[in-house]
Amino acid sequence: MKNHFFLTLFLFVIMTSDAFSQDKMLIEPKPATIFIELGNNNKQIINFDFLVSHKSKDTLSLDKLSVSVFDNDNNLLQSRFLDNNGTAPSIMMLPKRVWNGEIAQLIFNPFSEFEIKTPIKKLEYEWTFSNNARKEFIFKSTVYPQKYIQKTKLQFPVKGRILVYDAHDHNSHHRRFDYNFEPIKAFGINTNFMRYAYDFVILNNENKQFQNKGATDQDYFSFGSQIYAIADGKVIYVARQHKDNKEFDVMKLKENPLELYGNCVAIQHNDNSVSIYGHLKENSVKVKVNDMVKANQPIAQIGVSGSSFFPHLHFEVRTAITNNAEGLPSYFENILLLEGKLKKKSKTGLVETGNIVEAK
Repeated sequence: MKNHFFLTLFLFVIMTSDAFSQDKMLIEPKPATIFIELGNNNKQIINFDFLVSHKSKDTLSLDKLSVSVFDNDNNLLQSRFLDNNGTAPSIMMLPKRVWNGEIAQLIFNPFSEFEIKTPIKKLEYEWTFSNNARKEFIFKSTVYPQKYIQKTKLQFPVKGRILVYDAHDHNSHHRRFDYNFEPIKAFGINTNFMRYAYDFVILNNENKQFQNKGATDQDYFSFGSQIYAIADGKVIYVARQHKDNKEFDVMKLKENPLELYGNCVAIQHNDNSVSIYGHLKENSVKVKVNDMVKANQPIAQIGVSGSSFFPHLHFEVRTAITNNAEGLPSYFENILLLEGKLKKKSKTGLVETGNIVEAK
């Protein structure tokens, strides 16, 4: 499995002024291995971050960020940019644009989706900064992403009609987990283990999430719904002691990042990937550590334990259960995409924020 996550990424930095040496600004793509997810309609999705470290006492402002997309033959496929032109500059879509003194900031890659048929080979980024004297400094970085190859067939973890309430697109809170934020770093977390996570919500036939006014957990159709193992594997973690009270012990995150999810099950699969099922209902967990489970085996029910704002299943696949785990994509076998009265088979098995799907 280690070879599967082998680093295939190169980075170079160039500057236009002798006033700044290369060691004063470092731009690092994160994580080490960057995957291309294949979505429906020829969509290629590339989900990663840049750690931009400024090692000078000067102040630099990011004025423009562009990307050029190339295929295997080095043909230009697309070119995109954010800049400071106009009354509502597109560069303002990046919340962090100023490096004041010695500071490192995590920038979420804003160019994450490409609806093109040609496979992407590399992405060339150009960063244009200026100092207080309006002098420009240009940095370039090149990323070589890999098409993600899933080795294990995965079944959807819940059944029925489901809303993908939150997935891992650019605006998702899973995607925008700033592990460089000091309070998070203090817990020893230095990766985005929920990079490819989902929140799944059960709907009724009228596409409603709850009955009455949704004032109680029991009003939600998700609450108490069955959860199933996505594939064969071995249970490596179980938490079952939490109440359905939307609370968790923040201080325990340093030793156990899964504390965030309250009652939780982690299953390690044959390819060494680990599936995580979080916010489980009190007294509903049916498995214990070292149990061997089969795909589609019931393992628990949806609850509202841990850091959960209403009943839903938090689901993710990752490399491990430790603080340095990285997230992994997941494609599902047994789903239909629902669009009004239409039902169609998902060609890739990838689900995205806002999708309504049916799983049997």
